[in-house]
Amino acid sequence: MINLTKESTIYILAPGTISSGGPEALHQLAYYLNKCGYSAFICYYGSPMIPPRYLIYEPKVISIDLIEDRKGHVIIAPEIATRFLKKYKNLTKCIWWLSLQFYDGYETIPVGFKMKFHRTIRDLIPLRIMRWKQAFLNQFFLKRAALQPYLIQKNDINLCGSMFAYNFVKRRHKNVVMFVEPIGLPFLKQDFPEFISNNRSRVVLYNPAKPSSLMNKLLKQVDIQFVPIKGMDVDQMINLFRKSKLYIDFGFFGGPERLPKETVHNGCMLLVGKRNAAVNSFDVAIPEEFKIEDFNDEVLILKKIKYMLDHYDEIIDEFKAFRVKIENLEANFIHSIQNIFIKGS
Repeated sequence: MINLTKESTIYILAPGTISSGGPEALHQLAYYLNKCGYSAFICYYGSPMIPPRYLIYEPKVISIDLIEDRKGHVIIAPEIATRFLKKYKNLTKCIWWLSLQFYDGYETIPVGFKMKFHRTIRDLIPLRIMRWKQAFLNQFFLKRAALQPYLIQKNDINLCGSMFAYNFVKRRHKNVVMFVEPIGLPFLKQDFPEFISNNRSRVVLYNPAKPSSLMNKLLKQVDIQFVPIKGMDVDQMINLFRKSKLYIDFGFFGGPERLPKETVHNGCMLLVGKRNAAVNSFDVAIPEEFKIEDFNDEVLILKKIKYMLDHYDEIIDEFKAFRVKIENLEANFIHSIQNIFIKGS
């Protein structure tokens, strides 16, 4: 799809110092591109520091100011940073849609920012002085939308990290391609775990970075041990995943992120709210019985959690297809790279 020459360079924009799933995907892309014989560089916006967590990907880094804006080169920006593409006229531009809710463009500009801003206001300001909030937010986002961020062009390449993103982008833009990154190298380098309940605790893992009223209710249950995944290095996470039975995800994106895949890869069962990416069977390839339609039904969810904890040995094979898919992501990603970035003479 993108024809390259021997002199072509691929620049990948990434936020400096931030350690999360999106930035890791960008470092993975640079790693696999270089392993496949391309010339790829990470260009940090913000702080130029390489997060230690990503040193395993052997990043080749150059300053964003040194990007050569000339034909034959390629620049790849995550959907949260399309604004940086405005200054380039000659590069082939790619947007990698790793999510939707944080897209910085004109279509959904208020969504992610509004979510974070609303939480901050809610947490910091007492309810008694919140009556002005809605009018303020409306004015704030109208002004922000008027800034005219980068408008995706018909020749731009849209790479989609999920079927949920693909379906959204396909309705709005041209040149849309599936492009799903694998789980991280530290997970891929491990031997396969055992899938036996005797080696696992009745533990329910969750991501505290996705707070919700439902999770607040669930955490009050004294007969279930909920363990947050936070403040751990990769080895500690792997150790925890291999000693636990279940991971739950009732967040906005609904399951295609890293933690669901990493936990399932390490032998956990998965229970998700059926919305957004979890609706389709490509992004979250688990049986429908583990996708909760009414994901605010606390009683139903608690009953399902307890049943899954009690029947791990009987249920775990239900997630085999998803595990196989996760294991194949690396090979499929390399294949996608070679099909999208066509080497020339």
